[in-house]
Amino acid sequence: MRNIFFNPRVGEDYENKGFNGIKLLILGESHYCDDKRIKCEICGIQSNNDCSNFTKGVLNRYFNYKKGKVKHEDWMRTFTRFTNVLLGNQVDNKTLIEFWDSVIFYNYVQSSTDGPRTSPTNLQFIESQAAFISILEENKPDLILVWGKRLWENLPNIGRWGDEDILDNANGHFYYYKVNNNEIPAYRIYHPSTSYFNYEYSKYLKEAIRIVSKSK
Repeated sequence: MRNIFFNPRVGEDYENKGFNGIKLLILGESHYCDDKRIKCEICGIQSNNDCSNFTKGVLNRYFNYKKGKVKHEDWMRTFTRFTNVLLGNQVDNKTLIEFWDSVIFYNYVQSSTDGPRTSPTNLQFIESQAAFISILEENKPDLILVWGKRLWENLPNIGRWGDEDILDNANGHFYYYKVNNNEIPAYRIYHPSTSYFNYEYSKYLKEAIRIVSKSK
């Protein structure tokens, strides 16, 4: 069932240490590619790069920016904001990289869109379901943090709602995916590129992680 085209970026400490003692999967939505020089069997628009490592390359470029090796690009703010809000303050580059080395980052949609603000099609979401289940089977995360409402509403409906109330958050319930003999909670958050995702949101993330940590 693997069906994975864009391999996840699995942090080197994910398996043994994790983040705060849990295995955390950060779930983004999609990649985009506007290189039309060579058509790809999967996307129709991708270049001749090693696209299976596209996700890893995105994170590596971001880390190289933090190390002063490349210039800043607008999309990098999303990763910086997410890390700072999750950890509750503006962290230094060493702490930031250590965090990403403790988690998995995976983009759900397994074929590219052709622009940074282009929504994947319904078919792209549907065709990515099997790969998502494979990611859960292979990596067995304890918690999934889902970036944004659009992605959340297009994830497969193959589980159940939990009874948890994450403080006073209107979207404060986990959704549990049943994978083999495990139930893996997923928690929807605002997309980190939006102004809604700010330091006021740190308490909800910390509470969600606390609940999962306590249950282990």
